[in-house]
Amino acid sequence: MNYVSFSSSLLFTNTIEMLCKFKKKTSNEHSFHSTTSSIPINVALNSYFSDSLKNFNVIHINAQSIPAHYPDMLASLESHNVHAILVSESWLKPCLPSTSYSLPGFHLIRNDRIGRGGGGVAIYLRSYLPFAVVSLSPQPSPSNAAEHLFIEVTLSNTKILLGVCYSPSLHIDYFSSFEFLLENLIPLYTHTIIMGDFNTCLLKGDYRCEKLKSLTEACNLHILPLSATHKMPDCTPSLLDLIIVSSPDFVLKHGQHDADLFSHHDLLFLAYKVRPPKAKSRILLQRNFGGMDKERLLEDARRMDWSAVENASTVDLKVELFNSFLIQLYDIHAPVKSIKMKHLPAPWLTDSLKKLIIKKGFAKSKLKADKSEKNLRYYNKVRNRCNTLCRDAQRRHIHKSVENGDAAKVWKFLQSLGVGKTSNNSPHHNVDVEFLNKYFTCSSTLDSSDKDRTLSILSSIPTPDFPPFNFSPFTDSDVKKNILSISSNAVGDDNVSRNMILPILEFVTPILTHILNKSISSSKFPDVWKSALVTPLPKKPHALHFSDFRPISILPFLSKLLEKLVFFQLNLYLNRNCILDPLQSGFRSGHSTTTALVKVTDDIRRGMDNKQLTVLVLLDFSNAFNTVDFDILLSVLRSINISPPVIGWFHSYLYGRRQRVRIEDEFSSWCELRAGVPQGGVLSPLLFAIFINSISQNITSLYHMYADDLQIYTQSTLLNLPSAVATINNDLAAINQWSQRYGLKINPFKSQAIVIGGGGMVSRVDWNNLPSVTLNDVVIPYSKSVKNLGIYLDSTLSWSQQLKQVSKKVFATMGLLRRLRSFLPIPTKIMLAQSLLLSILDYADASYLDLTEDQLNKLERIQNIAIRFIFGLRKYDHVSEYRLQLKWLPIRFRRNLQTVSLLYCVLFNPLTPSYLKENFKFLGHDRPDRVLRSAGELILEPCSFRTKFMKYSFTSQAIRLWNELPLQIQRAQTLKRFKSDVKKHYLTLCGY
Repeated sequence: MNYVSFSSSLLFTNTIEMLCKFKKKTSNEHSFHSTTSSIPINVALNSYFSDSLKNFNVIHINAQSIPAHYPDMLASLESHNVHAILVSESWLKPCLPSTSYSLPGFHLIRNDRIGRGGGGVAIYLRSYLPFAVVSLSPQPSPSNAAEHLFIEVTLSNTKILLGVCYSPSLHIDYFSSFEFLLENLIPLYTHTIIMGDFNTCLLKGDYRCEKLKSLTEACNLHILPLSATHKMPDCTPSLLDLIIVSSPDFVLKHGQHDADLFSHHDLLFLAYKVRPPKAKSRILLQRNFGGMDKERLLEDARRMDWSAVENASTVDLKVELFNSFLIQLYDIHAPVKSIKMKHLPAPWLTDSLKKLIIKKGFAKSKLKADKSEKNLRYYNKVRNRCNTLCRDAQRRHIHKSVENGDAAKVWKFLQSLGVGKTSNNSPHHNVDVEFLNKYFTCSSTLDSSDKDRTLSILSSIPTPDFPPFNFSPFTDSDVKKNILSISSNAVGDDNVSRNMILPILEFVTPILTHILNKSISSSKFPDVWKSALVTPLPKKPHALHFSDFRPISILPFLSKLLEKLVFFQLNLYLNRNCILDPLQSGFRSGHSTTTALVKVTDDIRRGMDNKQLTVLVLLDFSNAFNTVDFDILLSVLRSINISPPVIGWFHSYLYGRRQRVRIEDEFSSWCELRAGVPQGGVLSPLLFAIFINSISQNITSLYHMYADDLQIYTQSTLLNLPSAVATINNDLAAINQWSQRYGLKINPFKSQAIVIGGGGMVSRVDWNNLPSVTLNDVVIPYSKSVKNLGIYLDSTLSWSQQLKQVSKKVFATMGLLRRLRSFLPIPTKIMLAQSLLLSILDYADASYLDLTEDQLNKLERIQNIAIRFIFGLRKYDHVSEYRLQLKWLPIRFRRNLQTVSLLYCVLFNPLTPSYLKENFKFLGHDRPDRVLRSAGELILEPCSFRTKFMKYSFTSQAIRLWNELPLQIQRAQTLKRFKSDVKKHYLTLCGY
């Protein structure tokens, strides 16, 4: 075994020469290296691994905060020879996105510490290496437990167990849990590599040392020899950071290197003799639409013989010819080009900054060797200059990216920084695309006898007495308008995108109108538009099972165009004939989760006002959209008087669909879809609403639906509460029976039940003798708080849990924004605060207007956080003048504005739900929608109430706030004008 040590007194150039000489001398025997930080980490890593390029090269660092040392990591860990970087003390939190701390060419896998500061482990793995997470320590972690993250890495035909561990202190007894973990994982793999900060000094020979050695030996693992890895000033050096392997014979070399840039722990490195696969360059095929000569494009388009499209006999042939001509045209003017995707480092990190970061590392090493006042001043000077220049470079880069850009580009850039809703890590590692596609296309099997009985019942339903629905021909104006309304540039399986239509829109519109009209007149949906490309997105950071993925379907652009046109006609027919259940609020214009919540909470308050309790049950359907039976859906359409030609079109639309999963450059084979409304289809939500429409026919309780979210509730006195539960159970049985007949499945284990009433009433409920809510013989336990369409309801409508969740969401979002507050211009920060922070405060606030003064003050403080973020204010700085500068209302008036704005829509928008309209009536008029806004007074009849419960309902408060408005504001002709006038009115009342 060779041992080489380089003194920090050597000149840097001499050090490089020595490294080169050593490299020539090194043979295939297992060698150990220890160096000081006179050599930059990136130079050292390139040297260590330069003769082991065909091996699996791993390093470990104790980062003591990836966020704090991210520029150092970019500058120091850029070696192309490293395959995995294991990190102890990552200090990452769930609110910090991986995109903000990515390293070029690596995929970041994390196990963040939750509930306490510090800690956390992570692995940066080369993005072309397939992996799967096999074990991670639970979070929040027990105070006496170590943290770990183990992944399975596939290298050619070999699978390696790669793990990182971190013990927070010298006093944690993690040995039993660590031994149990190893005993379960080690036998499954031929090769194991574990690194980490174990906080057990192997130089002491004490109980902890012997315990760790014995358990690794018992698992047939080997701790590789190292010198002291932790060198704290004025402390005895200790060996805390370890490399543990299963096969020492496969170790080509290992060692350590000073890593003063990060912590007092050495960097560990290992070259393991298992050959990784070669890196694959990711190739993206793109057309350069920006470089086209549009006049020549249009001229060539006119020369093409488009009459062949009109003369084709079938719609499938018409679409095939149209696509062929279009692609042929763009192959000339914007040919497909192969673009090699590059893993670019942070754009702001220049070569001069990298040199300065390395210089900072040298200064720290010099200070470590000689703690003189001179060295301290020099280090502080270099460190401060480095931090300032890095911060200024980031600020300039961000300012340049967000200033003078359109909103879409700004949001795209901000999302790349982790702002806003970002998806979890892409699932391109060890995911079998074939099995995943089969899982996505697997539909529940509807019992044939149930299906036949359902079809028989549907066929016997009398034909409604309104005219049948038939398609009306589309006009060029319809087609053009709907093309412009589609914003997605995604390319479907037919390789035709929106960007190929827009430059020649005026020319191709009549051709497309002809094709689309041929589709509806021939009752045929084009086959090429039935193919979907599915991108699976993880629902959570570490997706282990197929159920952890959400399929995102990319359908052809022109198929969406046809669906939008059909949607408009079908939806108009449904609304005109009042076919959909009025208590269905999902995906309907004028309806929303807010209107649904206002309806339900006002009903609950009405019961409380009458000294009644409400038994509320929230039902969860399993995979409802994907289990819709085609034949039953078509029969339901017939039952609402959809004409036979249109039924034929929908039959063609539903049947013969297929999909395949795409993960980067890997595709599954095609799978046929045998059930479910098309995922990602424009028509799908409306078709599902039609399908589930009859579920309420046998419900005797009150109920409300939002797409597949169904809630039923009934009200009674305390004495009759058992009877109310019995009513609920009878309705649940009827709903379950309907679901079985229609092929849907309710998950009782995810369903919720709660009893809501006044505090005095709820406290008198005899819970021991109260009958259980049951569904399919499964008890749904009573909860103290339930989540209903994003709002938390508790048993007394105290809203404490709701306010807690609002606060939690705002602070989590602020965790993302706080990192950028020094880099963003004020207009961008205003946009972010309104979109990401105030939207949390505003969501469905009209459903809980009975907040206490303390709760309102809490919301006011949360809004003040947004103001402080915008202007960079300190915690105790006054915000009133800044709120005035923004023209933001205090929270009480802001909530009033939200309430009266919703009421304005209820009164004057014909598409808003009837279940809210019926609660309001102008004095002297029976119907508010018939009142002319030019009439005299627009005073609403007051709402009667007995208690504060109904006093603070939406109905009562909205009427009061409306009647307090000046007449000229009430007469506003548009919602935009109304909101503007009300805001000015409230600002005046606030003294602004």
